[in-house]
Amino acid sequence: MFVMPETTVWPLEPHTAAKHSILRRYLQGYYPKMASAQRRLVFVDGFAGPGEYVGGKPGSPVIALDTLTGHNQFPRWSDTEFLFLFIEEDAARFELLSSTLAAREDPANVRVATRCGSFQEHMTDVLDRLGTNRLAPAFVMVDPFGVKGLPLDLLRRLAKFPKTELLVSFMYESISRWHSQPNYEVALDELFGRPDWRDAEGLEGEEKKAFLSGLYATQLQGIGMDYVRLFEMGDAGNRTEYFLAFGTHSHHGLRVMKNAMWTVDRTGGVKFSDFTAPDPGQGVLFEPEPNYPQLRALLHPKFAGEGQVPIEEIDCFVLTETAFLEKHGKTVLREDEAAGSVKIHRPSGRRKNYLNEGTVVTFPLL
Repeated sequence: MFVMPETTVWPLEPHTAAKHSILRRYLQGYYPKMASAQRRLVFVDGFAGPGEYVGGKPGSPVIALDTLTGHNQFPRWSDTEFLFLFIEEDAARFELLSSTLAAREDPANVRVATRCGSFQEHMTDVLDRLGTNRLAPAFVMVDPFGVKGLPLDLLRRLAKFPKTELLVSFMYESISRWHSQPNYEVALDELFGRPDWRDAEGLEGEEKKAFLSGLYATQLQGIGMDYVRLFEMGDAGNRTEYFLAFGTHSHHGLRVMKNAMWTVDRTGGVKFSDFTAPDPGQGVLFEPEPNYPQLRALLHPKFAGEGQVPIEEIDCFVLTETAFLEKHGKTVLREDEAAGSVKIHRPSGRRKNYLNEGTVVTFPLL
């Protein structure tokens, strides 16, 4: 069960390490794509913490900076300015964060600012000062300890910029525990941006979890994020602590984040739990693989009777409307072609396994 740390630093739990792995993998794909086309990029960590865990293990601010400066393409981005804003409300954690970052020797085009206070306070101030100007492409990470200080209206202001991406920790355990307490009603109204969360009253277990997480994902889409993906994080008792809720306007952002999620959950790309995490010292007999029958059961009803379907349309469906990756869809199509359950028409001269531009697929009638 989630317990807010009382110390300045605390141990790194496995699900937090998994979140950091997702962040690192995502940024490894985000930085090259954006830096090649933009003169300025912004990274905001709204609940930055002390910058480290017990034993000196790096926190998200250090991971974000190290992933950038350690990228093998970083020397090519000397004309791009990278702005990092790290916000932390707790004074002791802020002091440690500031001293940790001040000791770094980052290149001149990497600018770091730290602010002591709330994410709501400082991000509102940034947007107010921005006025009618456009915000540079920004990745905004918001990882609170509870349910307060993350109003949907603030995220709405960020979402209006077409190159903003959000990674929000939707603190399900705290919401589930406190949603029936009157003194949390205002905070939850602000978090969801509507009163419908009250309909969770009387729901239990998976039904309650699906309702609240689904409502929040719907709200993120409602504020203008075209694509939203949820990734569930569980504790050592296999209880859901929170969901990572990722929102983006672009297929590329969605693709990179889903790939990052699949590196942590290689069977479904949707969940990590400390309870089921493998012992890092223990080998496995079989490598996990996606549930291809499940994807097949999605593809065939979707495209049955549609005639010759361009591969780009199938890829788009897999990317935007399923938890799977486009490469998983291609695996299913190749298996189905071998079994005779689909017909694949490739451009002249292309090899048998080709499943890219110019390919069309015919699905049978159901």
